Amino acid sequence: MLNLTHTSKYILLAEDNPADVQLVREALEDRAVACTLHVCSDGEIAVDFIERLDRDSTLDCPALLLLDLHLPKRNGEQILQSLRASERCGQTPVVIMTSSDSPRDFERATRHAALHYFRKPSVLEEYLNLGDMVKEIVERQAAPPPIPAAP
Repeated sequence: MLNLTHTSKYILLAEDNPADVQLVREALEDRAVACTLHVCSDGEIAVDFIERLDRDSTLDCPALLLLDLHLPKRNGEQILQSLRASERCGQTPVVIMTSSDSPRDFERATRHAALHYFRKPSVLEEYLNLGDMVKEIVERQAAPPPIPAAP
């Protein structure tokens, strides 16, 4: 079970490959993303996690979901459906991470309002670009809304 804090910003990572989890950690650290990373190693754990957030209003929603489409027990599309159905966390930004080149995977992700699609590269330097993407999303969320111009 994941340990949730009530005060720190965190990113939820649904990823079953330990090597990819480590690469995500490195990308976030390299780009100085100021969030804790909580990892769900299969789709069932991720869906249970989202349901727990809906049941306990004292828990914060994640700043971002990093989602592998191909997970055991429940796939990424099912996790994304669960997140979008969440009353509390349904607007959480999502980055789909996959090694697939399938147009079907891209279509499945966008059907459920995933914001970004990150193709997992085979080169570390390219994987670090994920840190840039995440940092931009998290910082955009933290920025105050623009003040409307006076008429």
